[in-house]
Amino acid sequence: MARTTSHSVQVNSNTWARDSHDLFDFEAHHLHTQTFNVPKSTVFVRNGTEVQMLGERETMPPGGDPLLRLVQRDGHFWVDRAAPMHSSKKLWLVVRDLSASGHRLQEGDIMKLGRFKFRVRQLVSQQCSGQQPELKLDETGNTYSTEANANTDLSQTLCRICLLEGPGEEGDDPLITPCQCKGSIEFVHLGCLRHWIRGRLNLSDSPGGSYFYRPLPCELCKTVYPTYIQNGPERSPLVEVPWTQPPFIVLENMVRDSQQHATRGLHVISLAEKVLKLGRGHESDVRIADVSISRCHATIRFQRGHFLLEDNNSKFGTLVAMKKPRLLEPGTAISIQMGRTVLNLQAQADPGPGGQATPLQQLPAGSNAQDERALRLSLLTRGSSRETNNEGMAPAMPPDADANHEAV
Repeated sequence: MARTTSHSVQVNSNTWARDSHDLFDFEAHHLHTQTFNVPKSTVFVRNGTEVQMLGERETMPPGGDPLLRLVQRDGHFWVDRAAPMHSSKKLWLVVRDLSASGHRLQEGDIMKLGRFKFRVRQLVSQQCSGQQPELKLDETGNTYSTEANANTDLSQTLCRICLLEGPGEEGDDPLITPCQCKGSIEFVHLGCLRHWIRGRLNLSDSPGGSYFYRPLPCELCKTVYPTYIQNGPERSPLVEVPWTQPPFIVLENMVRDSQQHATRGLHVISLAEKVLKLGRGHESDVRIADVSISRCHATIRFQRGHFLLEDNNSKFGTLVAMKKPRLLEPGTAISIQMGRTVLNLQAQADPGPGGQATPLQQLPAGSNAQDERALRLSLLTRGSSRETNNEGMAPAMPPDADANHEAV
């Protein structure tokens, strides 16, 4: 299907004077404001509080900080990260400025509230699917198999917690070695370990089965216990967690310091009977004790089959990381935050005749890194020969540039 072409993009730039943790104060009254009209592919650069436009082949000014890149191809404008990729700012969609006043979450989305980040690990909308939360903080999850000691006589071996000898009589409570401890404290009953971990996590029977899960280390050798136990043909979580009623969401705390075991973990929240509140206040379902977080910062609701993230007029905003180039639809404005600068962009529809374009290539939801790379390369190459002949300009990003978004 053809789309209406865009002849330019109206850009409003707002820069906060302070440079603090890549934050932007949406309540600030004294901002450095500028307005631009963009007729062709452009790179936006900030120097201090001053934002300027550069052509794709213009030299970066000394001390310039690349913000984002507007790419014009086949009569359409796309928003992409500035090149080179390793030094460009992360692009964050400002949720409060989206046309629907909210963002439909997808698995893998990264949300930023103030200076705190979450990754959407899992979204389950229907009870009939039978799905329960996947309690893993990496792509595979760590699994311990009870078959490791299947050929060992453990009838005289003591459990380090209950001090009883041997595995359970029915075979459902084996002696396992879940950490690196050796000697008389090497073995522990699976049931004893589960009882100890459940007490440490303080798992409550809250409505819908909501809870916070974090991987616990052995108090002696500091090895983190496995996520799952493989006992014969059955694979089950090491931690016996409550059944969670769909629809539910699993959010991962993104903590830079891997030693912070108290904060690294998963929030499992059922939305069956409530709206999920995120904030600093005590009434929040996910409470974040950070000065950059408002008392009720944002909410997530389940509406018409989708999980909708909404900002609650927070001081430092609710953001979602852009993972691939984004098309600017004519007449629809979006705001992109890069550190202490927010750019509001709106494509202006071509009023003249022939305002039709060729069908556009767009990435479907859940596209992988190869798809994103292919889209970026197509933006660089489609129509590039025409632009080179007319303007003597070439794309700023080389074809072999890494198209994967930077880890956040």
